[in-house]
Amino acid sequence: MVLVCFVLDLRNISPSLIGDLKQSFLNLANLHAISSPVDSLADRIGLCYILKDRISGNDQLKFAYTPSGNFCLRDFHHAVNSLPMDAFVPEIDESGAVSCRDLKLSSVLCDRAMYSWGGRDIMRKVIVLSSCFPEDMDSDARKTLMAAADKCVSVEFLLLDKRASHLSYTQEKTNRFLRCLSDLDNCSFQTCIPDGKSLRGLETKWLQDLKDDTGGSLQAQFIFKRNLVGSVNKIFCNLSAATNEIVDGFIPCQTCRCHGIPVRDSVEISTEKLQCSITNHGIEKNDVIDSSVKVGERTVLFLPSIDSLQKLHPISSQIDFTVIERTNLTSINEGLILGRPYIVSPSTCHETEDSSEEMDQPDLNTQIFQGLCGALYSMDQGLVCSSGCNLDTRKVVEFHCYYILQPSENGPMLLRRLAGSEEVLPISSSVSQFAGSSIPREVEISVKGALLEIESTDYNPLTHNRGFHQKLNLVVKESLQFGSLHSNLDDATCEVSSVDSDPVVLVAHSVPCIINPPIEEETRQEIQITDEEDKAASITKEWEQLVVTEVLMKSPSPVLTTSKPNTNRPFLSPNNKQADMKTSMILERLEAPRKKRGKVGSPSVVVTGSQISPDVSVLSQKKPLVPFQTSQLSNHQTISSSQLMKPSFQRLKRKNK
Repeated sequence: MVLVCFVLDLRNISPSLIGDLKQSFLNLANLHAISSPVDSLADRIGLCYILKDRISGNDQLKFAYTPSGNFCLRDFHHAVNSLPMDAFVPEIDESGAVSCRDLKLSSVLCDRAMYSWGGRDIMRKVIVLSSCFPEDMDSDARKTLMAAADKCVSVEFLLLDKRASHLSYTQEKTNRFLRCLSDLDNCSFQTCIPDGKSLRGLETKWLQDLKDDTGGSLQAQFIFKRNLVGSVNKIFCNLSAATNEIVDGFIPCQTCRCHGIPVRDSVEISTEKLQCSITNHGIEKNDVIDSSVKVGERTVLFLPSIDSLQKLHPISSQIDFTVIERTNLTSINEGLILGRPYIVSPSTCHETEDSSEEMDQPDLNTQIFQGLCGALYSMDQGLVCSSGCNLDTRKVVEFHCYYILQPSENGPMLLRRLAGSEEVLPISSSVSQFAGSSIPREVEISVKGALLEIESTDYNPLTHNRGFHQKLNLVVKESLQFGSLHSNLDDATCEVSSVDSDPVVLVAHSVPCIINPPIEEETRQEIQITDEEDKAASITKEWEQLVVTEVLMKSPSPVLTTSKPNTNRPFLSPNNKQADMKTSMILERLEAPRKKRGKVGSPSVVVTGSQISPDVSVLSQKKPLVPFQTSQLSNHQTISSSQLMKPSFQRLKRKNK
């Protein structure tokens, strides 16, 4: 993470080049706004420029944008667009070349500016852009650069070499300036031809400096089964992303007028009233700005209207891909491929409203597909297509998405998404360091010999198992050994079996104690009646309702599918002194419910929660599956699981009339 300050020498930059630099700065700010982390969008961009005062003729340095707090995309755009375009007044020496004097670095590298921006742990970098630099460096400039080195501030001088211009900066002057920087470790020099490709490369390079790279680069090692050189069997590497995916569009939102940030909606806070995200206070409808839009996660812009913005919505119809160009497959960099690949095969159902009669032929579409695939394969080329849909998110997006259609020899084609210009990241500096380096002959021979000892086969995904099923099966097996769980009675799942068509009243869910506990739960502590009078009255009322309901319906006692009933453990003890006389009389009248045999093969219905129909007949608590144990069988469950019940049918006798 680096705080970057750009210094533009407008005295020596042509107006046309200033326009290109303005666009590069705007692109940098846009990408910075959408690629920053969700929790923060720190302001790490500074912008200042040097110009000559037309009245006094003195050189002045002015600050267009100073970083403070959170980055404001709107203010930065305003600062860039306000850069003067008429400050180009180059100085020409006797040889006809452009000359330059003071760069005003002391006004930037000071406590009032660069040293006071950002925190203590942040790195700082100054980038000076100009079409010429001074031949010699005075003592004050050297002291300023040496003081910046002590404060770990790097300075980069970027020469914009416009070769097509009649004003040239000779190579001799460049060499003199480089000799002045040779003993300064914190200074660097770079020459750039300011065309579209070079400026785009500078944008991505500057973006990498602004990004928080603490989690971007990874350390890795590749381990070989055999030694590569001597006793070394591994190589250490850095992993960095090749692309940076951007957003698919801008999301409309509501913001509060007090802070200008998105409000907490009713879905997030489960209330009907909107709240400020800072104070958590409720706000009225007139205190909310509806015409706001989110750019990324932390940038909010206010618009007069959001009707012009395209809303992101899922793909609901046929996807259109427009073929743009043919391209050689060897020119496709694998690092530019994004997302998941899709297999493309000819469709048999392709009837559309604007389809011709020839396309309605069932075999013609397949024949054209095969011919196209074969022709592309013979040329080793693919088709670059554009679409308004993002296949990874399956949404219709606001920006173009590009895809490559790759052929195969005798099969379907492959559709893969390509990165756009805004998503390509520059190659890391560590990669370019060894691009032109040479390796010793003995190392090359040793590495090649080690590679030849590694088995060479065609990749088959069926032989490369990730171990998902084995691991999940092991986890489930361990879970079965855990046994049953004491689930919450309020959230218990009840299974209801229909045994008879006679109306039977189900015991209310508020009295779950009628269900006898399983055998493994017999050691659970018995529920006792408290000393409070309101609870005793409530229990009396519940038992009273059960008795009255049973008498009115005149139906058999409810059948409970539980374990072996234990009549020695009643829910309430009649000898409890706190229970009143009426409750004791009711308990004495009650008997243990008799188990009623249901019909074999009767259907079952699952009832959850507390809403239970009053005409069901059996209630049982559903428990997790546990390993089968023969010791848990009761005396009357002695039927072998291998024996089958032989059905017997009784033929109805015909009655004689």
